[in-house]
Amino acid sequence: MEFLAKLQADGPVLELAIGTGRIAIPLAARGVEVHGLDTSEEMVARLREKPGGEDISVLPGDIAKFSLDRKYSLAFLVLNTIYALQSQEEQISCFESVAAILEPGGHFVVEGFMPDPTRFLGNSRTQVHDVGLEHVLIEADKHDPSTQQVLEQHVHIRAGRVELYPAFLRYIWPSEMDLMARLAGLRLVNRFGGWAGEPFDARATNNVSVYRRDAA
Repeated sequence: MEFLAKLQADGPVLELAIGTGRIAIPLAARGVEVHGLDTSEEMVARLREKPGGEDISVLPGDIAKFSLDRKYSLAFLVLNTIYALQSQEEQISCFESVAAILEPGGHFVVEGFMPDPTRFLGNSRTQVHDVGLEHVLIEADKHDPSTQQVLEQHVHIRAGRVELYPAFLRYIWPSEMDLMARLAGLRLVNRFGGWAGEPFDARATNNVSVYRRDAA
């Protein structure tokens, strides 16, 4: 939270895909006025149920492409959510939408895990997460390196039933993310291996990238 709070200038900040307020509520508790953007009414309803969540302004909108009436000095997209956009075109559009609502000198912070294609053998991976006498939880992944897309299927077997919980992502290499930012009129000013300011190097498993919109 301190990392984001230090980047705030005057006025509110914008969290893309605010969800249940995991980041926004603690940030608001520090005195930062947080606005949110999300398409899920269910997620926003859960945010409203939490202490402090009812005071946060949330606008309906798709993070892949949106426009707002006001400007912000800081926008952020965390918890690997940029990878939830399912194509390079959508990810570029997200950067362009953010650039359009940033004030000159404003920042856009993006958090994502570092891609590791070596996790996959033959472009697939299966892992058992939990086993009990009456249940099994398995994750099966299919990787397409040509598109940088991963289809995850979480399989929960219990009480004689098989339940499937799919997830889809398109990961981005840091250099590709920087190019997306440049196309949108943003430039990289800092990159860290974590929220505590850890160095971003060959051992980093995470990246926190800070982009700035310069004055026209």
